[in-house]
This record gives sequence, C-alpha cells and structure tokens, in this order.
Amino acid sequence: MTTTQPRATVDLDARSVTRTVRVAAHPEAVWRALSEPEHVAGWFGDGCETDDGGPFAVGTHGRLHFEGYGWFPFEVTRAEPGRLLAYRWGQSPDEPERMTEAEFTLRPDGDGTYLTVHETGFTGATDDALRAALDGNREGWDGELDELVEYIEARAW
Repeated sequence: MTTTQPRATVDLDARSVTRTVRVAAHPEAVWRALSEPEHVAGWFGDGCETDDGGPFAVGTHGRLHFEGYGWFPFEVTRAEPGRLLAYRWGQSPDEPERMTEAEFTLRPDGDGTYLTVHETGFTGATDDALRAALDGNREGWDGELDELVEYIEARAW
C-alpha cells in the first residue's frame, strides 16, 4: 500500500517512536479496530487473544501473534473508549519482561479521526541495540498503521 501519511519518527533521547495518521472514519470505528480482538487480528499481526475473550479494557491480559515471530504478551494499562488506549507488550516472545508501552490517542476531525501511537520504554544493552529496536518499531508502525487505515476504511462501521 502506498500512503501519503506521515511516517513514524524516533526520538533517541526519549527512547520512543511516534506516528500520527488520519483515518476516514469516526473515532468509534477506530476504537473498535484497536480494542476488539477480531479486528486487531485483521491489521496488527495475524492473531489476537484476550484472557477473557472480550475487548480490551484496563487490566486485560492477552497476546498478539506475528507470523514468523510468535506470540507477544500484552496488558492493557489505560482505556478511555473512543479516546485513549495503552498497553504494555513484550518486545520478544522469548523475553516477556522486555516490554514497552504503546499508547494510542484518538482525536476527532470532522468525518475522520487522527490516530497517534506513541511507544515508549525501549531498552538496549548498547546504543546500537537501542537504535536497532527503535528503528525496527518505527518501521513496524509505518506498516501496521498503514494496514490499520486500509482495514478501517474498507469497512462499513
């Protein structure tokens, strides 16, 4: 998919990755795509399970699957339906203690929504390892949020 959306940026000092995209859908549709496992699996990796089988809410535990990489654990830390979702998730299926926090904020814009993801908490044993982790997730959010926009805009919510 070719996009005209801004690309993700890395802040090495803050150890964070940020990207904002505009989705041609109301915040309620964007929220559903971010918080309902069957929709999350449609754009973010290829599998999403929660401990109770329901949508994301504060305290929800679950896991995300990425083909070729395996399952990654997550825990929802904040949820304000239609406005904000944050979860801590593993950066390695083999090291679940290595977690970052991805925060998604939704801002209505007429008939659309601005969605920003801000991921923090990156670590690295060396500066090169830290930079590699940040660059990998910057590239990841570029692809994943493009998929999210396409996923949402292809549906009648």
